Amino acid sequence: MSPLARCFASFVSLVSMAAAVALSPGAPRIGWVLSGTPENSRHLLEAMRAGLADEGLIDGQNVELDVRFNSGRSERYVENFNDLVRKPVNVLAASGYAGISAARDAAGGRIPVSAYFCGNDVRQMVASFARPGGNVTGVSCLSAELASKRIELLKNAVPAVRRLGFLYDPRSPGKDRELAETVQVAGKLGMSVTAATASSADGLEEAVASLRREGAQALVISEDAFTFSNRAQIVALGAAQGMIDISAFREFVVAGGVMSYGANAAERLRQQARYAARLARGVAPGDLPIDQPTRFEFVVNVKAARALGVTIAPAALLVADEVIR
Repeated sequence: MSPLARCFASFVSLVSMAAAVALSPGAPRIGWVLSGTPENSRHLLEAMRAGLADEGLIDGQNVELDVRFNSGRSERYVENFNDLVRKPVNVLAASGYAGISAARDAAGGRIPVSAYFCGNDVRQMVASFARPGGNVTGVSCLSAELASKRIELLKNAVPAVRRLGFLYDPRSPGKDRELAETVQVAGKLGMSVTAATASSADGLEEAVASLRREGAQALVISEDAFTFSNRAQIVALGAAQGMIDISAFREFVVAGGVMSYGANAAERLRQQARYAARLARGVAPGDLPIDQPTRFEFVVNVKAARALGVTIAPAALLVADEVIR
């Protein structure tokens, strides 16, 4: 084959490959809004695409995944979801109370929503776990239900802790109940609790500092989309105040935090993407029960604890699923 012929053959091959991966006509579009940034959400994007692939949908081929990022600002949910609906989209996907509320309102009952519920927001949005009804279904992380377990793990890991600082976003429902449960279990373990709220990144520094002024030795981070997306700032502020921390997801520990206990966020997001794929194929949201996690992980960052001058009890390390040294 002549050089010219080889070049032409290569060109034809490239055109054929491009055509093979082009978006199929009529492919569904899924509009997804994440609370964080492209940089701290890379592993979540991978999980989303993997979940779609589990259901036979490949982004850019037979499904279009349109992802927006709030960069830690919950007020952007409304703008992003309204813009996605104008595109239009076949399915919306959201996380946390603020995100799910915005998606549900933008959908107007016409577009199914695949949701990632955390805290006490499930019962605020659907009729029941088994039969959600309406146009919203999805997965739960059971974060708030594990709040008592986190306090017990914290106490076992650092027995000297006597006062906890509970940080939460008051815009999320059920936080008063979660705080009450935290106070109750802490009291049984000989600890007291002080609380502070924050609804914007600008307010986090003062919120964490106020907890320290009240004598808090440890920072208990209540999980929601706002705290999750601002996790690096929160654990850094806690460390600057000399407080160890415990949260719901390992992402906080990877960002420099000390401990976490809860469901794996990437695994939950992958299941949420599977639900989004089924909704895109026409499955009714009300017929998909809310999926609940069955596996939880306790992650400990010994290096971060050591930097604070804290020694994690050996018994806690023995039960940890992952230890970062």
